Amino acid sequence: MDTSTNANEAAPTMGWARLWSAARPFARPTPRAGAWYAVVGDASDDRAVLQVKDKRVAVHKKFLEIRPDRPQVFTVVVRSRNTAYDVLAVRGMKIDRIYAVCPACTGRVHVLQDQEMATCTKCGHRGEVAWWETG
Repeated sequence: MDTSTNANEAAPTMGWARLWSAARPFARPTPRAGAWYAVVGDASDDRAVLQVKDKRVAVHKKFLEIRPDRPQVFTVVVRSRNTAYDVLAVRGMKIDRIYAVCPACTGRVHVLQDQEMATCTKCGHRGEVAWWETG
């Protein structure tokens, strides 16, 4: 019997993780700042395996905040001006300097300073904007 697991198959979720804001892991695809990803295993004592898009990615745990449950609030991401310009130059896409990440689908949501609630235009999730959850 074949017990191997295809990366496209759903793996049991052991928790949820996001990158620390200053983290620069050498993982491909690189998890996005502010987005929460399913933890699907341990690659070693110091590396967790995350489900990023349709791939499993091992990331050093020192770069991650790991929680047992998926948050329901929008995580706020604050980019430096240089980082926002770099994304435009390298990837050809404009991102806001300050935006929120949907906890349900990881879509970027435009937010205004001190905005309390947001609705994701991608999936329709509505929730609190957690200014204390900056990533």
